[in-house]
Amino acid sequence: MTDNLHDILSERGFIAQATETSLRERLQTPLSAYIGFDPTADSLHVGSLVPIMGLYWLQQCGHRPLVLVGGGTGLVGDPSGKTEMRKMLTREDIDGNARSIAAQIGGVVRFDTSPTGAKLINNADWLARLNWIDLLREVGPCFSVNRMLTMDSVKNRLESGGITFLEFNYMVMQAYDFLHLHRTEGCTLQMGGQDQWGNIVMGIELVRRLADVPVAGLTFPLVTKSDGGKFGKSEKGNIWLSRERTPVYEFFQFWRNAADADVRRFLGFFTLLPMGEVDRLTSAGGEGLNRAKEVLAYEATKLIHGKDEADRALEDAKRAFGAQHDVTGDSIPHAALAAAELESGLGVLALLVRAGLAQSNGEARRLVQAGGVRVHDRGIEDPNHKLTTADLVNGYLLLRAGKKRLFRFDVA
Repeated sequence: MTDNLHDILSERGFIAQATETSLRERLQTPLSAYIGFDPTADSLHVGSLVPIMGLYWLQQCGHRPLVLVGGGTGLVGDPSGKTEMRKMLTREDIDGNARSIAAQIGGVVRFDTSPTGAKLINNADWLARLNWIDLLREVGPCFSVNRMLTMDSVKNRLESGGITFLEFNYMVMQAYDFLHLHRTEGCTLQMGGQDQWGNIVMGIELVRRLADVPVAGLTFPLVTKSDGGKFGKSEKGNIWLSRERTPVYEFFQFWRNAADADVRRFLGFFTLLPMGEVDRLTSAGGEGLNRAKEVLAYEATKLIHGKDEADRALEDAKRAFGAQHDVTGDSIPHAALAAAELESGLGVLALLVRAGLAQSNGEARRLVQAGGVRVHDRGIEDPNHKLTTADLVNGYLLLRAGKKRLFRFDVA
């Protein structure tokens, strides 16, 4: 091990809180650490990239990552950051989602049997088998209800309408995860998002009380954009790691369109570039910063989708927004459209929704009325406008929403 994880995470902006001032010294010796991932969807989104990169650097510094998929806790639901109870999923849904997100994490973190190889673990393997009375007798005396009520995840829900007994048990289950992983894997460090601080602290206390071992916790900042907006959100919703949910080109453009004030932070979080190189890229404004955004988009896309897809997205973006205005690249979001549909005219609102550039006709109408819609290079001002074969250019229709979002219909 040549680098101290604490130094790398600090330099790159990853550390929000730590449970002990001596964490750097603890990280001088190889250890096992875990991060939990919530399998409530079949894909992670870019907000999940911070903990994924935390696992990457953990592994690079000679430690063993434990990737915990919450197949058991996902059946209860984490109340952290939620204003209401989430939709209940079946065990089959949870298991399928767990397999999908494990594959995504495996694209960044190495899973093998070496001393630093990551290990995939599903907490349903032990939580689903627990006897309720035995669990209550073992861990129940270690939790103070008064203390639990002060935790932000609980307190915020109480203030916004209440929390169910089901969700109230989430922190008990997560704390038990740490205890189980310490007993079975020798795990001594839990990492997670800043909103997990209370849950992590409860787990540490449970391990100390029942195993009499000092373990530690570390949280990452919850990344928001410089305008205060939620990171990973676009006009269409989450930016997903799955190419089926978010096409590679749109993923690339998300990073390419980062605000100037976000570029250095994002390069530190979401690329493998040395921070000296990051500072060089972001030290100049103007075209220099524009180049830094291009590097950010390319490196983040390569990390998740591979070099070939990143090369394709970069080249297609250069052609689409360069002098050529060539939008025929394969990575440009596109779909087939039958010429017969255009014979009597197809409403622009319906096409905007079909393209995913708007979620509803109402949203599409507002987009048109705000002057944000073009067909090829022609602005559309009438929400009732219909497109026909006369609007085709080289056999396709190009819809543009705003300055950077576009969709191509290939007509045949």
